[in-house]
Amino acid sequence: MRIGTAIIEGAAMAGSALLKNKLRSVLSVLGITVGIYCIIAVYALVHSMEKNLNDSFTGFGTDVLFVQKWPWDEIGGEYPWWKYLSRPQSTSAEAAFLEQNIPSGMASAVAFAFSMSVRTEYRNVSLSDVRLMGISHNYNTIQKVDIENGRYFTLIESQAGRPVAIIGAVIAENLFKNADPIGKNISIKGRNCTVIGVCHKEGKTVLNNSADEQIFLPERFAASLTNLQRGEKGCQIMVKAAPGISLDNLGFELEQLMRRYRRIGPSGETNFAVNRMSMITNVISNLFAQIGLIGFVIGGFSMLVGCFGVANIMFVSVKERTQEIGIQKSLGAKRSFILTQFLIESVMLCLVGGILGLSFVWVTLKGLNYLLSHQMESAIRLYLGSSDVLIGILVSVAVGVIAGLMPAISGSKLDPVEAIRSK
Repeated sequence: MRIGTAIIEGAAMAGSALLKNKLRSVLSVLGITVGIYCIIAVYALVHSMEKNLNDSFTGFGTDVLFVQKWPWDEIGGEYPWWKYLSRPQSTSAEAAFLEQNIPSGMASAVAFAFSMSVRTEYRNVSLSDVRLMGISHNYNTIQKVDIENGRYFTLIESQAGRPVAIIGAVIAENLFKNADPIGKNISIKGRNCTVIGVCHKEGKTVLNNSADEQIFLPERFAASLTNLQRGEKGCQIMVKAAPGISLDNLGFELEQLMRRYRRIGPSGETNFAVNRMSMITNVISNLFAQIGLIGFVIGGFSMLVGCFGVANIMFVSVKERTQEIGIQKSLGAKRSFILTQFLIESVMLCLVGGILGLSFVWVTLKGLNYLLSHQMESAIRLYLGSSDVLIGILVSVAVGVIAGLMPAISGSKLDPVEAIRSK
């Protein structure tokens, strides 16, 4: 008998046996359903959180290098912050030096940016702890400032440090209500600024860095509102690699230029860091891989219980159909056919349980997404990825094979004469 024919006939007989014992089949399926639900729910949550965080960080640019005092490649362990606390902040002068001296064709844009919290006022409306971003003119080339109403800074406004501002959509709503903000003056730390643009509304973000609640000022004007050398302002130089240029090569050039600007000798220790987003995303991926492994082990215990349940049912099924097996073997059925028949029955049980478990995970994630978006106003979105579904299906099949293997082997080894005589 061909393998394909044996599988088809075995599947038909297995399906018939499962339908004859509906209650027993349902009880067996429930154990697998709970096990798959536990495993895939953990996997889906872990992968969703990883995707949310990675998408947020990669939104800053996978082809951008950040020159600043704090290194990112040591994040994840016991971060030795005391080693870097005394490092000098990156400056706009260093950004200008890099822009002038980077070898031609290696970088497409260089920008400088820093941030701070300020108090903002318009007439009798006041907002505190507003995030202000001081940005150089090329910032928009590297990190898009999506303006819905108005315009971006002109080159002259950026270079001269004019008191002009681009505000986020939420800032505009809170300060101006339904009025048009363009052309109106707001007060920032006692200085008047003219609003020239309003950003497109983004909504909540995982990192809470949405432009909705930010104000953008030309870097030179923003620098006049504070002392950049005091406190943590997040000063950073952003360098976007030109097409076809690797970040490794660009990073090497930036490091040499920065050492030259800061007059660090060949044996001197660097007092700056050249970071890239992959440093953070790699740490996130490694962290969530460990969490996923722990979740798989915990969920595996639930799956193990389901596996024992299916194996027990399959032994009962073999016992009940002993005479049927004897008749099949007396009519010429080979051991492989009997083996295939019971394995298919076990796999079908587990597969149905696995599909039900995946369905319950999907419903759970839909419900959680509704709560997160409508009740908690969270930017986190949960996904049931194709890899999670594939894992659920493969685990179900594997458990079906493991649970049904011993009962199938015992059934295939039955002597036909003894089997027919059994009661």
